[in-house]
Amino acid sequence: MKKSFVFILIFLVYLAAGLSFFACAGEKAVPPAGSAVKTIQSVDEFKKIIESSPHRLMVFDLYADWCAPCRILSPLLEEIAGENKEKADFYKIDIDQLRQLAAVFRVSGIPHVAFLKNKTIVYALVGVRPKSVYVRAINQFSEKGNEELVSKPDGEIVNGVREIQFKADIDPHSIYVFRGETVKLIIKKQPFPFSVHIPDFNISKAAKENEDLEITFKVKKIGVYPIFCNGDCPAGDGALHGKIIVMQYKSKGEAQYKELAAEEAKTFIKKNNPLILDVRTPREYYSEHLPDAMLIPLQQLAERISEIENYKDKEILIYCRSGNRSTVAGEILIKNGFKKIYNLRDGILGWMKNRFDIKRERTGIII
Repeated sequence: MKKSFVFILIFLVYLAAGLSFFACAGEKAVPPAGSAVKTIQSVDEFKKIIESSPHRLMVFDLYADWCAPCRILSPLLEEIAGENKEKADFYKIDIDQLRQLAAVFRVSGIPHVAFLKNKTIVYALVGVRPKSVYVRAINQFSEKGNEELVSKPDGEIVNGVREIQFKADIDPHSIYVFRGETVKLIIKKQPFPFSVHIPDFNISKAAKENEDLEITFKVKKIGVYPIFCNGDCPAGDGALHGKIIVMQYKSKGEAQYKELAAEEAKTFIKKNNPLILDVRTPREYYSEHLPDAMLIPLQQLAERISEIENYKDKEILIYCRSGNRSTVAGEILIKNGFKKIYNLRDGILGWMKNRFDIKRERTGIII
């Protein structure tokens, strides 16, 4: 009787161990059938891959099954790979199985996404980043990359303001915007308090637990401006959280966009008789404006495009106070099919500094 009991007990222990093994095996990240990201099984396989097409961009996701951020990133990279298979080849490397390759890529944290070309690591990203960051890198380093996507700003223009959303627990890496824009960063609520600091814009703002954090500011100069995060941040408490990269707006395709100094604008108006569009507020406009200027405030421009439809193929000179809001107005007009846009670079301030004619209306009417 005792022997039978011991045998049954041993059998149950082995059975439990076997079930445990299969359960753990089931947790292992296995690429779905038809996956756009191929899993590398050996060092020899890796060597053959980088030798086969040295000039083609290759993207390597170095991960581990126990890594929670890696599991978040995996489906995102599958999506990116499926959309960009003409531009790059995508691979996964389990660093626990292939420690030698982890050393080759100098992995210090995971997920670690490396971009390799001509057998050289040209770029790498550690941690989970927004989709746009990976797509931008692919287009930057691929021979078949889209240059327009490399210089494309993040977010969308909403009521004249560029809105960009991301999570505090995801490092945004680099946020791209155009000079002259008003930017609203919306950092989605997290189950912990944190604060964000942008020294160059004199911004320090804290978010409470489970509350969105909104930060609004104007970008007036081209440059790179650091963002720091205090609290439970992906890069660490007090560490660099990302960068704001301010670019000069340039038109794409057939559209023409050009900035004019006040002297150039005066000559341009006399020679071409363009539509002069003031995109400031009604109060600013009635205080002082360029002669013959039409008022459509920036916040209303997208909704009132029909009022200037006849100028889609004609010259339009846009201006604001200092040349910032008018840059955004130029983006909106070009996006809506307008072809010949000129921006008064220093706005009405530059115009008045040169003592050129202005018109004042003290009607008290605000439209």
